[in-house]
Amino acid sequence: MSSDADYLAFLDKANAQREAGASQTLSQSSEPYTQTVDTGVRVPEALTSIDEYYVSETDEPFEPVALKWPEAAYGKWPGGDIFASLVTGTSPHPGSVDIISEREFDPRNRYAAVFHAVRAATSAYDTVRESINIKIYRMEMTSTRFQYWILALDPEEGTIVGFRTKAVES
Repeated sequence: MSSDADYLAFLDKANAQREAGASQTLSQSSEPYTQTVDTGVRVPEALTSIDEYYVSETDEPFEPVALKWPEAAYGKWPGGDIFASLVTGTSPHPGSVDIISEREFDPRNRYAAVFHAVRAATSAYDTVRESINIKIYRMEMTSTRFQYWILALDPEEGTIVGFRTKAVES
């Protein structure tokens, strides 16, 4: 590039092409909709202050999750299929749903603030021990698109709280 003006023109053209392609991609996407916050459910304040991105082939934000789950009062987690129907509203979910460990999700300990916020979002949070159990659901949306749900049970509220993020893994 010979000048700043040429470089800016190049960037403008590239962004216009990308935006045009993104709108086409969105309309052609077959990825199912997933709900992160149920109507009438309060999002815990601890989840609203996180400004982190999950790094994969695309960088995606961690979005707060607050879903009704009456079984939380009994310490019961939904299985993969039940969880998928909870967030998609349909059953069965066409892709796999696996439960993975914190170490599998975050082998380099990059997302410690995310895990801390999930634990702090529950009414049973113990600041001394951080003893809240977290589950991570890895939901296959398409052959290369996945959603990760980092969650804790909130027994007093009868909810599942935490974060959802998306990943592209080809």
